[in-house]
Amino acid sequence: MRIGPRVATVVVNYRHYDDTVRCLTSLQASDTADQRVIVVDNTEREHHGPNLTDLLDPAVEVVSAGDNVGFAAGCNIGIRAALTSSAEFVWLLNPDAVVSAETLTRLLRTAEEHPDAGIVGSRILDGGHPARILFNGGVIKGHGSTYHADAGVFDPSVPDGAVRDVDYVTGACFLIRRETLRQIGLLSEDYFLYYEETDYCLRAQQAGWRTVLAPYSRVWHYKRSAGRYPPPYYVYYMCRNRLHFSKRFFTAPLSEIESELEAFVTCWLRQVATHAPQLRGGYEKLVELALADGRDGRLGRRDDIDALVSG
Repeated sequence: MRIGPRVATVVVNYRHYDDTVRCLTSLQASDTADQRVIVVDNTEREHHGPNLTDLLDPAVEVVSAGDNVGFAAGCNIGIRAALTSSAEFVWLLNPDAVVSAETLTRLLRTAEEHPDAGIVGSRILDGGHPARILFNGGVIKGHGSTYHADAGVFDPSVPDGAVRDVDYVTGACFLIRRETLRQIGLLSEDYFLYYEETDYCLRAQQAGWRTVLAPYSRVWHYKRSAGRYPPPYYVYYMCRNRLHFSKRFFTAPLSEIESELEAFVTCWLRQVATHAPQLRGGYEKLVELALADGRDGRLGRRDDIDALVSG
C-alpha cells in the first residue's frame, strides 16, 4: 500500500530565485494535489542571495547541494530524497518553467494508459512567445545529432495527436516511473549540463522502456539561455557532451561525429560574429577546447569557460 504523495516533483534552483518562485506558484494551482515538492538549491554558498526557504511555501522541501554540482547531480539529490517515500513517479521540472493546472494530470494519465512508458514528457512552448513551440518530441539522427520537433512552429497549427514514441524528452519536463529508476538508476553526472536526459532516455530504451510524448500536456519554458548569441557555457557543454554522448551510444568514427557537429558550431559562431564580433576569437578557442576535452574524455564541471572567452 502506498503511503504519501503519488508524485515527487523535483526542481533544481540555480541563482534565479524569481524563476523558481514563479514555477512553484504555477505548481500550486495543479489539478494533482497529490505531490511532494522538493527544491534542490544548486547555488554556491558564497553567492549572496535570499534564503530560498523564506520565499517558498512551508510545505516545499528545500535541500541545499552546497555548490553548483550540475543539473544531473542536482536532480539526483532530489530523486534520492523522493525515493525515500513511496512515490510512484518522480517529475523533474525546470525552475524556469511554468505549468498549467492540467499538465501533471495529463502526464499521469498518459503513464497510466501506457504502463511500458518509463519516461513521459510534455509539449513545451516558448514562455516569451507563448504560442510558439520549443519542443514537441526529441529526434536523434545520424550519429547522435539531436533536434526538437516543430520548434518555432505556431502551437495552434500543430494538432495534439495521439501519444507517440520519441527518441527523448527534454529535462525541462521529465516524468519518470519509479520502476524505471529502480532498474536504470540515476541520471549520469558525467555531463554536468546538457545531454544527461537524452542519455537517460536511451538507457531506458535499451532496457525495454518506452519514452513517450503527451502532446496535450503543456509546459511554458522561459529559457535563461535564450539570447542573440549563445552563452559560453552553452557552447562548451553542448560541444563536449555531444562527443561524449555520441561515443557512448554510437560506433561512428570521431571524425564523422565532429563533422555532424560542425553545422551547429558554424551557426553559433555566426551569431557571435553578428552580435558580439569582439568575442569571436574567444568562442573559437572555446569550441576547440570543448572538442579536445570531448576527445580526451574530460567530463564534469569546468570553471574557466567564461575567462577563456572574455580573456
